[in-house]
Amino acid sequence: MEVAGRTLTASSRNPGSETGNQLGEPLLAQVKNAVAGALEALSEDRSVVVTGAAGTGKSTAMAGILAGLGDRYSVLQLRGAASWAEKPFAGLFWLLSELPPEALSDPVYVLQFLRRVFKGKAAGRRLVLAIENVEDMDAATIAVLLQLCRTGSALMLATVRDLSACTSEFVRWWSEDSVHREVLEPLRPGGTRVLLEGLAGGTVSSRLVAQVQARSRGNPLLSSVFLREQMDAGTVVRRRGIWVWTGSVSYSGALAERVEAETGGLSTAERFAADVLAVSGALPILLLLQVADPPAVERLEQNLLVSSGSAGFLRFKDPLLAEAAAALVPPGRAAEIRSRLASVQRQQKAEDNREPSPAAEMAAARVAAQEAGKLSRSGRWTEASAAAQAGLELADRCGITGRWRRDLLSELFCVFLRCGELRHAADVLAKTGEAVEGMELRGGNDLCEGIVQVLDGRADRALDSLQRAVAQFEAEGTEDLVPLAESAAAYACVLLGDGDAARGYLTAAGAGARQRTGGANAPSTDAGVRTFDWETALTRSFSGLCAVYGVTIPGGNGEFTTVAAHGGPEGLPEAMLVLAAAALHGRPGAAEELREAAAGCSGESAQMYLELAEGLTALRPASLLRAAERAHGLGQYLTAHGAAGEAVRLARAQSDRARLRAARRLENASYRLLRAANSVADRLPELSDFERELALGAAAGKNSSQLAGGLHLSPRTVDWHLGRIFQKLRVSGRAELRECLEAERPRN
Repeated sequence: MEVAGRTLTASSRNPGSETGNQLGEPLLAQVKNAVAGALEALSEDRSVVVTGAAGTGKSTAMAGILAGLGDRYSVLQLRGAASWAEKPFAGLFWLLSELPPEALSDPVYVLQFLRRVFKGKAAGRRLVLAIENVEDMDAATIAVLLQLCRTGSALMLATVRDLSACTSEFVRWWSEDSVHREVLEPLRPGGTRVLLEGLAGGTVSSRLVAQVQARSRGNPLLSSVFLREQMDAGTVVRRRGIWVWTGSVSYSGALAERVEAETGGLSTAERFAADVLAVSGALPILLLLQVADPPAVERLEQNLLVSSGSAGFLRFKDPLLAEAAAALVPPGRAAEIRSRLASVQRQQKAEDNREPSPAAEMAAARVAAQEAGKLSRSGRWTEASAAAQAGLELADRCGITGRWRRDLLSELFCVFLRCGELRHAADVLAKTGEAVEGMELRGGNDLCEGIVQVLDGRADRALDSLQRAVAQFEAEGTEDLVPLAESAAAYACVLLGDGDAARGYLTAAGAGARQRTGGANAPSTDAGVRTFDWETALTRSFSGLCAVYGVTIPGGNGEFTTVAAHGGPEGLPEAMLVLAAAALHGRPGAAEELREAAAGCSGESAQMYLELAEGLTALRPASLLRAAERAHGLGQYLTAHGAAGEAVRLARAQSDRARLRAARRLENASYRLLRAANSVADRLPELSDFERELALGAAAGKNSSQLAGGLHLSPRTVDWHLGRIFQKLRVSGRAELRECLEAERPRN
C-alpha cells in the first residue's frame, strides 16, 4: 500500500502496534469494531466517515484502518486546520501549488487538474483519501473532493469531531447509502473499566472507575492521561492486588501542561472568565456575565473551550481540564472569585428572595422512594415494590441527575434488596453504568454488586467484587462498611467451599464491627427510641448464613439466627434469608419459623418463602417447584437451585414424572447461573472429543440413528452416551442443550 508516495512496512499494518495505537493504550472494543467495519466497507468500494468527540479514538481507528489496507490501495493523507477554513482550496495547497493563482478561481479547471493528479498518485491502485478533521477544511476543498468521490476517482476515509460544523454538502453526502458511517461514543463505565485495567495491568475498584469517569466523561484519552498521572503521583495505589482510589488528586505533569496549552494564549479577561468557571464548576450564563467580561466569555465559547449545558449553565467543555485548572488557580485568586460570586448572588437573592422549588415529578419521585423504604422495612413488599418502580419511572422521566439521582437509586436499591427482588436491585445498579458522568450508589458499586451476587448465589463473581470493595475501603479509610463487605466475602468463600478463608473474613469482620461500635452489641438508641442499622443486620445475616453451613469463629454464634435476633419486624427481610437457607439445609424448626414470618408479609418473595416452607414441611414437590420458579424469577438462583433439588428428590420418591422433569430442568438452569464455569459452553471442553462431537451433533438436531451411523454405533449406545453427557453438562436433553448453546453464544 502506498501512502503519499511511501510504502507502509509490515509492522505498521498491525493495528495494535505503535503506529496503529500511538498512545500505547489497549485497543478498545468500539475502535476494533470501527476498524473492522471500515475495512469491510472499503473492500466493497464504499467511502467511510468516522465521527466522535475529541479523544474518543478516531486517530487510533484511522491508523488501524490504514494499517489494515492491502496492497491494492494507495493512500493520500490530508488534514484540515481551523486556520485554513476560510481560504479556498487551502486544504489542497500542496497539490495545487503548480497552478497559477488565477486558475484557482475556476472550480472546473481545479477538478480536472486534481483528477489527473489523483490518477498519478493512485499508480494503478484504488486511491483512498485519508482526511482528519473534515470540519476544519474549507468549503471549496470539500466540494471538489466530494465530486471526485462521487465520480469514482477516489474513496474517502474521513474523521469528524463535530458533524454540525461541516458544510451542508458534506452532511448530505455523509447521509447517502454509498457512505459507511462509524460512530465512536464516549465510554460508559464498563468500557472505562476495561481501558483502566488494560493500562494498569490489573483489577481496578469501581470507586476508581467512577472517579475517572466523572472527570473524563468517558473520553478514553482523558481517562488514560488522568490514570497515568495519578499512578505516577501515588494517588492511585495497589492494595491487595487491586488498584484503588485514595481520595487525593495530583494535577502536575501532563495535566498541568494540558491546562497551559489550552489557556496559555488567553487574554487577561479571558483567563479570568476561565478561572471563574474553573473555581465554580458551572455557572448560569447571566451570573457569569455579571462577574466576567461578556466579550471574553463569548470568545471562550467561540474557541470551544467552554460550552453551554442544560438550564443555561456554562462550563468547561473538558471536565478534567476544568478540575485541573481549578487546582492550579492560586488560592488568593480563588478566594477573590468566590467572594465576588457570593456578592452577586446575595444581590440577586435580595432582589428575588424566592427559592426555586423542585419540579413536581422530582418531588414525587423522592416521596415514592421514601414511602417504598418504609413499606419494605415492614414486610409490605408488594406495595414497596410498586412504589419503588413508580419512583424509578418518575426519576427517569424527569431527568434527575447528580447527587439526587445517586441518593434516589441508592434507596431504591435497598428497597428491592429487602423485598428479595434481586433482579430489580441489579437493574438499579446497572443504571449507574448508563451515566457518562460516572456514578456510584452509596457504599460503592463494588459492595452493592457483591451483595447482590452473593445473595443470588454467584459466589465467584461476588468475591471478586467484594475484594475490590474491601481494598477500596481500606485505602480511603472507610471503616464503617468494611465489616459488611468482609462478612459477605466470608459467605462467598463458604459457597465456594473455602472454609478457612471464610473464617478469616469472619474474624476480620467481627473485629471491625467491635471497633465500630466500641464493643457494644446492642443497637443504638436515641431519646429512648430504638434505631435500626440495616447494614449491621445484613452483616449479621451473612454471619448467620455462614453458620447454616457450619462455618463459625470462636465466640461467634454457631446457630442460625431468628427473626428476634435480627431486630424484630425491621430485621425481617434479613432474617428470612437465613431461615430459608437453614430450612433447605434441614435445620429443625427453620421451615416452621420461615412460614410464620412470611405469613405476615406480602409480595413475590413472601409467597416464595411460604411455598418453600410448605413444600419442606408437607413434603409437596408441587409447592417446592413453585417456590423454585418464583425464586428464579426474582434472581435468587441459589434458593431456586436448592428448592428445585428438593422437588427433584420428592418427585422421584413419589414417582411424579412430570414434576420431576420440570424440577430437574429448573435445577439445571439455576446451577448453570451459580458459577461462570457452570455454563454449558465452559463445560464442553471438559468432555472428550468423542463426547463433544456427540453433544454438538445432538444440539444441531441430529437424531440418535443419524449420530450412530456416522460413528458405527447402535442408536441405543448413542442414547446411553448422550445420557451421561447431559448429566455432565447439567441439561435435561437435546432441546435444553441447544437452547443453552444459543443463549451463551453472544457472551462467549
